[in-house]
Amino acid sequence: MKGEHALHRSDLVLLVAATALLLLCFVSGGDSANDNLGMMAAQMLAIPLLIIGAVRAAHRGHLGSARWSVVAALLIGLLPLLQLLPIPASLWSLPAERVSLLQDLDVAGIKSVDQRWTLSPSATERDFYFLLPGLALFFCMLGLGRTAWRRMLGVLVAVCLVNLALGFAQVIAGQASFLNPYPDFEPAMAGVFANRNHQADLLAIGLMLVAVFLIDNWKKARDGQRSFARVGALALVGMILVLALPVVGSRAGVIVAMIMLMVALLTSGLPSWQSFRRKPVFQLAALGTLIIFGAGLQAARAWMQVDVSVEGSRHTLLTETLRIGRDHSPLGSGVGTFVPAFQQGASDAVPLDAYVNNAHNEYAQWWLETGIAGLALTLFSLAVLIGALLALLRQRPGSTTRVVGMAAMMGIGVILLHSTVDYPLRTQAMSAIFGLLAGIAIAAATSRSRATGMDHSTH
Repeated sequence: MKGEHALHRSDLVLLVAATALLLLCFVSGGDSANDNLGMMAAQMLAIPLLIIGAVRAAHRGHLGSARWSVVAALLIGLLPLLQLLPIPASLWSLPAERVSLLQDLDVAGIKSVDQRWTLSPSATERDFYFLLPGLALFFCMLGLGRTAWRRMLGVLVAVCLVNLALGFAQVIAGQASFLNPYPDFEPAMAGVFANRNHQADLLAIGLMLVAVFLIDNWKKARDGQRSFARVGALALVGMILVLALPVVGSRAGVIVAMIMLMVALLTSGLPSWQSFRRKPVFQLAALGTLIIFGAGLQAARAWMQVDVSVEGSRHTLLTETLRIGRDHSPLGSGVGTFVPAFQQGASDAVPLDAYVNNAHNEYAQWWLETGIAGLALTLFSLAVLIGALLALLRQRPGSTTRVVGMAAMMGIGVILLHSTVDYPLRTQAMSAIFGLLAGIAIAAATSRSRATGMDHSTH
């Protein structure tokens, strides 16, 4: 029998390939506005990896056990392709916005219209390719085992620290330095990202991973199963991330991290109810946690109140996006068409000189681009993730499968929560990270250890 940390050769090859894809997406995909050769290379690499990952997942039996998650992932990838298909004229003209478009085209003397579901086939095709790396990493994680999952999460924490160091170096080196990938803007300690909020997302995800593993290792070190040196190392990394988050300058990132830390603690099984009742130190810790959680909610409320009163604020963009999405319903304007659809449909509430490349709300933007079908798919996908979370919570506390799955799930929570006020999934780097975390969380939730309460080998 192979040791706990052994990897089968085929698993090792797939793990290395998936790591290469993740790093390529990360290095090249920090900007949501522009494509580059690195992103194109990642998308091409994703095609064979998606197929290999799916085959490996079928071999492990994960495609069957995670069938609803697989359906959700496939539907997310297929929706842009479906939008490229022609549809009947009666269906095409259902949205009010398209009726107005036909009238404008008729006035301009244009009689023939390409009546596909999407209003911009080229943009929708481009976004289909954009989705491939995340889908490939999702299926690669389904095709691997828990040892590989842990190593991938370790790689993600390392990426987080390297990007943080790069951010500090950028600030020190200055705007003209080769370290700054966006020389038109002053360095914002964002590393490879064009938006500092996405750097905050990455730091918060790293913090969630470290926090979950720190709690698990502390419990096992207390029982003599782990070394306290590992606990100290994790605590040090966690402290670095905690201190770095406010420095980045993302208010939403700090609030999201505070809320998700509370969730991570509540779902960790530490402390037990008996320990809480008997030990004042746990009661004080719980009080401190509630204070921090309350402060996070209060900060979020105050921030939203201020945002509502600002011209061109996130609240304004959200309201406008929902309204324009209603005009394009039930079909939506097409995946990848947000910019022209928003520019055409925006009211006077948006400043005339403003260039809006995203809605700063993933759910509203998906509604505008995909209509009723996208809304239903979003609800279905969220239900799948909630089911996976409940399945993980039913697993044996302290099992490696549960710990790894919960760590990934907390990272997913960061992205889902921040997506209500920003657009992390519109960068290929964060989209790939989401696919990676979703694959690990779903695979861990649907593994056989859920039924037996035992950890299994990686094979």
